[in-house]
Amino acid sequence: MKRKFSLELPKFRLELHAKLVKRRKPLLAEPLLPTPDVVNKKYRTGTFMGRLVRYFADHNNFRKMFAGSFATIAIAGSFIPQTVKVEAQGSVNPVIESQTDLVTQKGMQYPVGQVKINQGYSIFHQAVDLGGEVGTAIKPIMPGIVAYAGWDNSGYGNLVILDHQNNFQSYYAHLSKVEVKTGETVDMDTEIGKMGETGHATGPHLHLEIHQNGVSLNPLTVLAR
Repeated sequence: MKRKFSLELPKFRLELHAKLVKRRKPLLAEPLLPTPDVVNKKYRTGTFMGRLVRYFADHNNFRKMFAGSFATIAIAGSFIPQTVKVEAQGSVNPVIESQTDLVTQKGMQYPVGQVKINQGYSIFHQAVDLGGEVGTAIKPIMPGIVAYAGWDNSGYGNLVILDHQNNFQSYYAHLSKVEVKTGETVDMDTEIGKMGETGHATGPHLHLEIHQNGVSLNPLTVLAR
């Protein structure tokens, strides 16, 4: 705002033109964490968030503190040992096609002579698929009694279920042929069926499930040691 002042003397006429500017308070006197009233009073235009950012940008203490913190972090970072992260590339759930020699738990055996794991155990596949050729002999993992032998409509195809001691139960699915009957007692040398691809199967393999007390177990944790 401009104001005009006139001063008249006997022989002279003096005119002054002055501009009155409202003086802002020193930045150092302004709080580091302002209230909305402080921000709105200092800046009249823009959104509140925009005015708040301008407030911090104009605040000397904030700029000094930020610069000091950044310098401290940069210096400290130079003394931190650097580590190298190495990530292995490959499939998350690889299919094991090569033959695997596994040691079985005492009193148990793999149902096939040549162990080739086509698919492992997971929450969506609570079994292991053992690959092989159609007609490969299937034997029990341990002695037991045949609880079921025949066709299953849920996707197992030809299925044999055995009851064992200690409340174990084993499932042998997708068989091309069933060679035992319900109620029959079998030992570890009994051939209970032939490997096949019946039911919901994409190729010849044995779908092996192991349960204990009704809870599904990972066959590899039971058989392999």
